[in-house]
Amino acid sequence: MSIYFFHTIQAYFGIIIYLALWNKRISVKDFFVSAIAGSICALTFFKIANDFLVINELKTASYFLASFLLLLLSFFFVLHVRIFKIIIASLLIFCFNIYYRVISYDFQLFGGELLDTLSIVSFGFVILGFGLLTFLYLLLRDIASKISNKITVLFIFIMTILLILRLLADGALELMRFGILDTNALLLSVVAKLIYYGSFLPYVYSFLVLCLMGFYLCALPKLPEKNVVGSVVFRKTKALIQNTFNVSKLTLVVLVATNGIMFYYDFYASKPPKLSEAKVIEPVNNEFKIPFELLKDNKLHRFAYITDAGNKIRFFALNRFPDKPSPVAVFDSCMICGDMGYIKNGDELICISCNVRIFLPSVGKEGGCNPIPFPYEFDGEYITIKLETIEKGVNYFNEIVEKEVIDPVSGRKIINLKAPFSYMYGGKTYFFETEENYREFMKNAQQYAADFKQTYWRAQGFTALKEGDNDGV
Repeated sequence: MSIYFFHTIQAYFGIIIYLALWNKRISVKDFFVSAIAGSICALTFFKIANDFLVINELKTASYFLASFLLLLLSFFFVLHVRIFKIIIASLLIFCFNIYYRVISYDFQLFGGELLDTLSIVSFGFVILGFGLLTFLYLLLRDIASKISNKITVLFIFIMTILLILRLLADGALELMRFGILDTNALLLSVVAKLIYYGSFLPYVYSFLVLCLMGFYLCALPKLPEKNVVGSVVFRKTKALIQNTFNVSKLTLVVLVATNGIMFYYDFYASKPPKLSEAKVIEPVNNEFKIPFELLKDNKLHRFAYITDAGNKIRFFALNRFPDKPSPVAVFDSCMICGDMGYIKNGDELICISCNVRIFLPSVGKEGGCNPIPFPYEFDGEYITIKLETIEKGVNYFNEIVEKEVIDPVSGRKIINLKAPFSYMYGGKTYFFETEENYREFMKNAQQYAADFKQTYWRAQGFTALKEGDNDGV
């Protein structure tokens, strides 16, 4: 649910601070007029773009338009014509509304026909986000009006850089996807880093607001002696000091509330469930035997086999029905989502990658987000899996652990992850201690390679493993 608050803060926090610092150029009334106009236009344009499948084009254009407007306002602060102020503010809000619609596109609040409690609570988080940002905007206007113009200009300049870097990174990525911008390693690395670190910008914005508060409090006048300046001046100064402290306290409350929810999302809610540790097992007579007695607790039991090359192949076994023997064994990987794995929650199996809930009786069957099945036997006491069956799943998993291996050319022992050269041949990865050994192997692979063992990729999945009908076991 907090992801809806996260999207709101990610999209609008920066521009709210920017427009608050720009307060001398636009009134509160004009700001809200601009906000309403920009929001309505964004909703309309986004729906049209969605209907005509040009969302990517719309968001790319909005990113560069926002960047241009921010640069324009940073170098030409004084705009005396009121309608121009409203138009520019509306366009900026329009662009950041498009940005919000893009990042929240896969998290529709009211996508279903029924209005459930979860949707209402999630909508409440959106309202909370907008409420805190609106309140912060009003507080920052007061802060900006009390500090010097040079400091305001400095912070506007900093906000301009931060906002433009984030927008241009997203825009450059889209241009690379369109093929308009040539993709190279350096550019892709810079864009990827900017996008990654851009997710932490709300914390940077919060720090900048705290800095503004510091300047705000430094500009606070000292309370004079009443008998020196008179009661009127004394009361006005005292009221100004009290108002300054009240604004600072309220700003701090808004920041604590905002960052508290952001911290909860970043460091807890957004983290995928942690997989239970896979028990590393070794085959006996080229077979794995899992006792059914182990599965009677109706929990998911995760295992792993480490190949000679150090590839970690995970699979798990569970009992599909709590009231009768119905064991199943499958790879801990999905044909669609990859090897992030599964967890069991009650009568459901959950894919960590996409959060899809899988009905336990369907585990072991092909299709959808089900874990990749493989052949096994069940004699009422043990689940028996052949070693060659597990080895065929080596390419379903990315994890490689450190293991001592043999250089097939020299015969010497080396550590796989420290070997300077490796080569896959016949479904197996070989490691070499020198380039000479590597090239020698490539010339005479059949001479040095072990027996060919066919392996498969996730795209081949169920069919490639020639799964038998396990429904009756």
